[in-house]
Amino acid sequence: MNNAKSQYQVLFVCSGNTCRSPMAEGLLKVKLPPHLQQEVKVVSCGTLGLQAQPATPNAITVAAEKDADISQHRSQGISEELVINSNIIFCMADEHRRYILQHFPAFRDNVFLLRDFAAKEKLGDPDIFDPIGSSVGIYRECCRIIDIELNRILPYLVDLIEALPNT
Repeated sequence: MNNAKSQYQVLFVCSGNTCRSPMAEGLLKVKLPPHLQQEVKVVSCGTLGLQAQPATPNAITVAAEKDADISQHRSQGISEELVINSNIIFCMADEHRRYILQHFPAFRDNVFLLRDFAAKEKLGDPDIFDPIGSSVGIYRECCRIIDIELNRILPYLVDLIEALPNT
């Protein structure tokens, strides 16, 4: 992991940065232990390069059901600056991981599929499905999966952050 940062940065990546990655960003922000709230910056982006688009209404709704407010979120495309400044990058699907590895190969050690990170067993299909254009129920299921995965990885992530000398 790249750990030469003064503030630990976690980056979530999906396609448009209007559904999955904003939900993950919002959920992790509320899940971080209080003593790490100021030490960790959580951000998200998309591989499609969409700029300044709000999170979808259904993403906002289901994130709010889990106490995460993403109503002010605005999309951003992935950039070299985001990748360089991130200690760890969680991708929602393998296509996002492959995109980063192709465009930013020097950072391959920082890039993980969310569902594969610290998993005891690898899933046959670790992708988290894209709910774009679907009903609130489908978004709710997507958010539930993200929530489960964040709860699973949180102890490992906290250990990584606390192991750094600056945190």
